[in-house]
Amino acid sequence: MWDILYAVDASSSMADTHKSPRGTSFVKMDLVRQTIVDLLSGGQLPFGSKLGVMTFQAPTRAGGMFLKGGEEMTKMVIPLSPIEAETKASMTAMLAKIQVSGATPSGIAIEEGLKQLYAVNDGPVKRIKKIVMITDEKSNVGPKPERVVNDEVAQKAIIDVIAIGEKINKDTLSKVATKTGGKFMVVESAEELLVAMKPRIDVRGLGVDETLLADVKKAEMGLDQGKKDGTASMGYHQALDVARQVRARANKRLMEVMMIRSQADSEVRVLTAQLEKGLPMQEYARRVWPRASELDQAEKVEKELKSAMDRLAF
Repeated sequence: MWDILYAVDASSSMADTHKSPRGTSFVKMDLVRQTIVDLLSGGQLPFGSKLGVMTFQAPTRAGGMFLKGGEEMTKMVIPLSPIEAETKASMTAMLAKIQVSGATPSGIAIEEGLKQLYAVNDGPVKRIKKIVMITDEKSNVGPKPERVVNDEVAQKAIIDVIAIGEKINKDTLSKVATKTGGKFMVVESAEELLVAMKPRIDVRGLGVDETLLADVKKAEMGLDQGKKDGTASMGYHQALDVARQVRARANKRLMEVMMIRSQADSEVRVLTAQLEKGLPMQEYARRVWPRASELDQAEKVEKELKSAMDRLAF
């Protein structure tokens, strides 16, 4: 099960109209608001998930001085709660109150977002913690995002970064996403934003992406070369350290995939029982299809991750 916090950049530039290379245009904050409403009210998120929306901005006082303190730079617009807790009308009303101004404190947004996620009790089943950051500018106030995401954070949460347009620091934010097992995406249209904001229950989205596979291959080659140099050599021990790190990343993803597989299997069983008790077939088909799809994809991902780990056995 997922706890997902959408961290939305509410700096002044989000009120601007974005013109994509394809010729379309939209007001960035308006599109983000509508996409969140569509996701949270349209049955497009995993059953049993808790969702929340937080904004981040660095407002200014007279004279252009930025405020200090993470709490003043972030605001919970929709508290983390089950997706069924809010109606489309209430979500639209809450999101409409977002005011844009100031600069972009992305590092503070990550810090405060993690506090919100960690405050949610997992209950009997461990939940996947994820921040989905949507921004259009470089971080220019507060700690640098890459310094906030230490090894402990990387083990506990996934951070996706969605950039609207090209005015962001790709190198910095892509490192934040990669370190936590998340995705970095640049979007130029409403359709791309909707796809990027959905939790991805598929092979790439669950961790068997090109970066991880490339790292597995490099670690394999390093181990092979190290063995040729001799198990007492410095090169072999360095290769072992790299292999351990990559294997740990693959294992983290494997645990998440197994959890999703178990959840999807349970939900299919519940829906089947409801069908037997009179749930209309049309409603059953609508609700069971994404769960069955998750189950199928999770099984494929699980096999691929186990294969990658076996190849790095030492």
